[in-house]
Amino acid sequence: MGLKAEKYSIYLKQHYYFNRKIRELGITINFIGFYYLAEIMELLINQGLVVRSFSKQIYPILAEKYCKKECTIERDIRNVINTFWCKTLKDKLGKYWSGEREKPTCQELIYMIKNYIIDSLM
Repeated sequence: MGLKAEKYSIYLKQHYYFNRKIRELGITINFIGFYYLAEIMELLINQGLVVRSFSKQIYPILAEKYCKKECTIERDIRNVINTFWCKTLKDKLGKYWSGEREKPTCQELIYMIKNYIIDSLM
């Protein structure tokens, strides 16, 4: 197997792993926000991207890749929060949530999912 094929194989394994872990949280693939979350996990975990502002660093990358507006990316992630927080995410991510509010922001949810995935790797 060539070097490119090997790198692609590793990428696919990680991609499927992130997708599976997000589905374990109860988020279904019917929501476009699911795919954005998987892409964000790849950026944060694999590439070790340090993020200070999602709206200035992450959302523009996804917006360019998917030919969408940055506000659309954020709205779709917020839609996932609104739909799944009370159903499943609150129970499964509760140990990562110490917020005062009822629901987390997009950035808080992303970091909770990242911590969930990293904990599952150990």
